[in-house]
Amino acid sequence: MYFLFFYFPTLNKKQMRKTLLSHILLKDRSPLLFVAGSMLSLSVLTSSTMMGAYAATPPSHKVGTQKAAQDITGTITDENGEALPGVNVVEKGTTNGTLTDVTGKFKLSVKSDKSVLSISFIGYASQEIVVGTQTSLSIKMTTDTKILNEVVVTALGVKREEKSLGYAVQKVSGPSLQTVKGVSVGTSLTGRVSGLWVRNSTEFNQMPAISLRGETPLLVIDGVPYNNISLNNIAQDDIESIDVLKGPTASALYGSRGGSGAIIVTTKKGASGKGLTVTVNSNNMFNAGFLMLPKVQSSYSAGIGGVYDPTDYVWGQKLDAGKMANQWNPFTKQMEMRELVSSGKDNFNDFLVPGLITNNSVSVAQTGENGSFRASLTHVYNKGQYPNLTSNNYNFTLSGEMKVGDRFKLSSQMGYNKRDAPQIMGAGYSDQGYMYNILVWMGPEYRLADYKDNYWAIPDVQQNWHYKAWYDNPYFMAHEKVWGVYENRLNANLTATYKLFEGANLVIRPGFDLYNNDETKRNPPNILSNRGWDTPGLYSINKQTGYSFNGDALIMYNKNFGDLGIDALAGAAIYSLQNNNLYSATRSGILIPGYYSLNNSVERPNVSVGASAKQVNSAYGKLTLSYKNMLFVDATGRNDWSSTMPKNSRSYFYPSVGGSFVISEVLGTMPSWLDFWKLRGSWTLSKSDLGIYATNQTYGTTIGAWNTFNSASYPTTIRNAENILPETNRTWEVGTAAYFLKKRLKLDVAYFNKYTYNRQTFANISTASGFNSTLINWDETIVRKGWEVSLDATILKNKDWQWDATANYSYN
Repeated sequence: MYFLFFYFPTLNKKQMRKTLLSHILLKDRSPLLFVAGSMLSLSVLTSSTMMGAYAATPPSHKVGTQKAAQDITGTITDENGEALPGVNVVEKGTTNGTLTDVTGKFKLSVKSDKSVLSISFIGYASQEIVVGTQTSLSIKMTTDTKILNEVVVTALGVKREEKSLGYAVQKVSGPSLQTVKGVSVGTSLTGRVSGLWVRNSTEFNQMPAISLRGETPLLVIDGVPYNNISLNNIAQDDIESIDVLKGPTASALYGSRGGSGAIIVTTKKGASGKGLTVTVNSNNMFNAGFLMLPKVQSSYSAGIGGVYDPTDYVWGQKLDAGKMANQWNPFTKQMEMRELVSSGKDNFNDFLVPGLITNNSVSVAQTGENGSFRASLTHVYNKGQYPNLTSNNYNFTLSGEMKVGDRFKLSSQMGYNKRDAPQIMGAGYSDQGYMYNILVWMGPEYRLADYKDNYWAIPDVQQNWHYKAWYDNPYFMAHEKVWGVYENRLNANLTATYKLFEGANLVIRPGFDLYNNDETKRNPPNILSNRGWDTPGLYSINKQTGYSFNGDALIMYNKNFGDLGIDALAGAAIYSLQNNNLYSATRSGILIPGYYSLNNSVERPNVSVGASAKQVNSAYGKLTLSYKNMLFVDATGRNDWSSTMPKNSRSYFYPSVGGSFVISEVLGTMPSWLDFWKLRGSWTLSKSDLGIYATNQTYGTTIGAWNTFNSASYPTTIRNAENILPETNRTWEVGTAAYFLKKRLKLDVAYFNKYTYNRQTFANISTASGFNSTLINWDETIVRKGWEVSLDATILKNKDWQWDATANYSYN
């Protein structure tokens, strides 16, 4: 659901009442809200009205005290003569404007016959019309031909026409993600991009796993590749668009981090039009359970071999046969003779609680002549299907752009993400999960609901439970075996662009991210489970902090010399990161039950500290040549100097070449059903360095290895391999793309082939050398290849509806 606000500061009460009576309802019968003293129109949009915001025609208003000199009326239609509602009609150079109504009509008072009307609507070419002596206008809007030359954001934030690219790329618009939101941005990308595999989970706290062509892509936000930010840390309402660059050619300028492709996120910087815009969004999703569950028997009690035994297994005596047995009574909390009946046939569903996910956001944006500004706040509340599972996710973002004179432009974005999940234990299917323990091992003679709010036999000492071997009361687990996660992340970037001369720009772009995460675990002393982090009386704190920095400085040049076009850039980059980890846990349990603190440890707490750092310096360049806007040739080169590589191979270079041939430009006259057709191809050599400290010889230390004595062990692996080479990937790709039927149908086909060699691995060596293994380059070659097909179609498009569909196929 979308809420669009229109504010007219000069509207007086008389005009407001007149407008209220005339335009109380829209065509789709969405209500309008008016506020005394000014007018605030609230349009409720559903997916059926996404082509444009229907709004009542507001009366035109005067600028200052100058009297309107001329009334203009008109009708605006599309190429087929159908009325276009919601078209912007503005007197150029003023704030005087209106929107067409549901019949495409408008009325506007302008200052004079020299006034110019600016006509604009999404998906159509904008027009400017001099009023002159006209009082009635009939305006036909044509499809924006620039759409055929769709612009995508490529590496380093450079915008290029899709037809000029020699590699596969797919664009996902922000509104398509925001119409019906998924749990996260990653979830909303499911099925939208060929070759992008999103593995979703219905379980609480399980974020989707994303791979592109079977590998993990690089995430780039506003031109900056962040190391500690994921799609789960971005609010969906803050996204302007997402461009998925497939393969290493597409992201070659990002170095080894871009060797598996990249997901380029562009965030919103201001209002879509001039003026102030306030947007409020609310999405709610309810989870009522599982569609299917494993079928389990409810006819036999706990036990084995047809004999009742409350201590284990679920193959005991026949239930509901009038038999008596010594069973645990959850209310008296002792063993008693009771009839064996199937009172817990539906224990798992009885244990579930209604799940809820709410996503609420508010944003304020302002756009003016020389800049724009946007601030937004998003809150996502997630209540799991199991008791005591909750999380809160907050996003606050600030972004904006500013022009200073004719040469200087500044843009910036800052995002803060806070996630609090005080309990995530028990979700998923594992030996620590509720589903496994309840469905598989809990006998149906016990009714689990009897233990709700009744899971203590003796508070902080003994749980109320019939079973004493290895699995616990699920309600006890939900409230007492606690795993909490608390995350804080901050990212920011600044892009400064200075026009050196016509066609040449200097760009400086620093960006950084910080994170501070705390993870706490506590295990009651009387826990039964002997799996997972099972130490009775455990209390641990894992604190992780760190940052990454990425800075680019580049010069860009773009110039046409007749039929020949040149697009070039050269730059340098620095990338550094540091991670710190502090872990501490109780040892041998806790002294006082129920008091979870490191100070309550029976013995001196375990403490471990870790730190890692890395830096990569880079120089890169790109040259693109075009001929008659139909033939494009790309060449890139990048050299890295990585701190994780040995001195002999610390510097390494990798190039790429690509090309695109637009057949439709060559043919000139095209069949009426074919709008655009191109062929493309590329070849890339990409390399990746070693992991942090992979070549360092280090001692291992152990605290209390010999009673109270500490120990140190000599390394068993030879790591200082001076001749180790970076892992290398050689990739080639071919493909084609075409638009049909006035761009209502788009087909894209790609085939790729990737060879990986010089892989780094540890090889066993004779122990007579004093070591067990050494680091080498593996001589084996791995081949990854596949097909990708995407089909986009606008099935239905008229003044009231637009139905878009996408089908993707990939074979890897």
